[in-house]
Amino acid sequence: MINQTSSHDKHYNKKSCSDFFMYEQLVTILESTYNGIMAVNRDGIITICNKSAERFLEKPAHEVLGMYIGDVLTNTGLIEVLKTGEPQVGKKLVIKDRTFITNRTPILKDGEIVGAIGVFQDISDLDSISRELKSVKELSWELDAIIESSYDGIYVTDGQGYTTRVNKAYERITGVKGTEVIGRNMKELVQAGFFNQSVTLIVLEKREPATIMQEIKKTGKYVIVTGNPIFNSEGEIVCVVTNVRDITELNTLKNQLEATRDLSNRYYSELQHLRSQQLHLEGMIVASPEMKTVIEKVKRVSQVESTVLIQGESGVGKEILAKLIHRLSTRADGPFIKINFGAIPENLLESELFGYESGAFTGARKGGKPGLVELANGGTLFMDEIGELPLAMQVKLLRLIQEKEFIPIGSSHVQKVNVRFVAATNKDLEELVKQKRFREDLFYRLNVVPIHIPPLRKRKSDLLPLINHFTRHFNDLYSLNKRLSPDALEMLKNYPWPGNIRELENTIEQLIVMTPGDEISVSDIPESILDKLPPALEINKPLEQILAKIEKDLIFKALCHYQNMEKTAEALGIHRTTLLRKARRHGIYITSFEKKIAGN
Repeated sequence: MINQTSSHDKHYNKKSCSDFFMYEQLVTILESTYNGIMAVNRDGIITICNKSAERFLEKPAHEVLGMYIGDVLTNTGLIEVLKTGEPQVGKKLVIKDRTFITNRTPILKDGEIVGAIGVFQDISDLDSISRELKSVKELSWELDAIIESSYDGIYVTDGQGYTTRVNKAYERITGVKGTEVIGRNMKELVQAGFFNQSVTLIVLEKREPATIMQEIKKTGKYVIVTGNPIFNSEGEIVCVVTNVRDITELNTLKNQLEATRDLSNRYYSELQHLRSQQLHLEGMIVASPEMKTVIEKVKRVSQVESTVLIQGESGVGKEILAKLIHRLSTRADGPFIKINFGAIPENLLESELFGYESGAFTGARKGGKPGLVELANGGTLFMDEIGELPLAMQVKLLRLIQEKEFIPIGSSHVQKVNVRFVAATNKDLEELVKQKRFREDLFYRLNVVPIHIPPLRKRKSDLLPLINHFTRHFNDLYSLNKRLSPDALEMLKNYPWPGNIRELENTIEQLIVMTPGDEISVSDIPESILDKLPPALEINKPLEQILAKIEKDLIFKALCHYQNMEKTAEALGIHRTTLLRKARRHGIYITSFEKKIAGN
């Protein structure tokens, strides 16, 4: 018995030691596991909780033992497993801003659920890595999209010169496919005859950006390539990015631009020509070769800043020409200011030209007054009747033209101006210089580009268009419908017009307004014109033609003067029938005279 009892005791002690050893091993394993482990009995009381579970618990592991699982964590799913007996695998659980994957299974003994165990794997770091990976993928996609959307070709190699990628634009520009070059070294490609030289090899050698002209031997195209090295944090070249641009396309664009510029210049020239042909809008008709030459000179001088001197008789249109120069110039948007030196008293010239400060003289306007020079700043100053400028003022005008500056009356401050000068006169300035009435230095300052407008009598082909223009103008102005008879028109064409266009315009207006009927006949022509009708004499024609012309002019002038066939014939010393025969032979329309002399 004793022996037997002693033997039983020994067996029991050995079994207890073994169980304890296994328990210690189990505890060690549970505590060493990285994943959190919690187990509950059938009543939901926590029976097992390792230290790894403390990552999502607010208490140490040993303090939760014996507590109801619902009081510690509400969303472990262990209570549901106890009720259903169904395991739950791979469930995501968020505890304290950390993400876990949990596997929850029931604990069975003899087919009966006696508890449940849950394993909690922290995947927060993996989740962050996943998000970073997704972001990297999106950046990679975005970079690919940018590279492929570039109109310029892009060629990329690694730090050893091996091709890693090319975009579609590179294939389009060069004709070289990516499959032909990717993975191959640039030295190999140059040796194989793809390119005459490589900018990548130059960049790798010099370790700095480089640009070369490259020939694509496969297609014969020439391209500009610019290589840029990309360095890592250790200063090593990790890749070379090359930008490729087709010179052929640039040359095409250049040629198109030059063609467009030429076309623009041609259109501009044509526009200038058309504008010159529409000068009647400014009251100037250009039909004669003499005036066309003047207008061509005006078009050229309007594009520069040179001072212009316009000369010509009174009434030829000097002011109109000055306005045309301004309108065709780059100063067209600026002011056009006119000063007539012949119409302003000498004692007021300086104040009108340069202006004055407040209190500069008795009667001066309070606050002062700007002069015409200041008002013309940025535009054109037209100085009409320059020959009438007194000598004392000529010195000050000379300084204004030379220095582009002046001093207002009563001021000590010099004012700068940006003005284009155009002068006009009906006098011979060179003769005035000889007479010491005009300064020589001022004359040369004004006479940089001289333009002479010929008188109307020396440009006869302008006369008829001008007559027609003024006739239409005054008919429209006064709502009339007057017209010149052939005889009246012929008389106006033979008149020398000493007052030029101004006299012609005034005469046409007078005839339109004063003639009672719709037809203006020779009887309506003013006596002042009849008295000045000269016989034409052209010595470069045969004598017979000259005599016929003189006879025609004398008959025409006599008919206009006497308005009577008998008196005209008597004055000419010929018979009435002879007068009628000669008039008809010379093409003189006698109808308008016969109205006056019917029955004679």
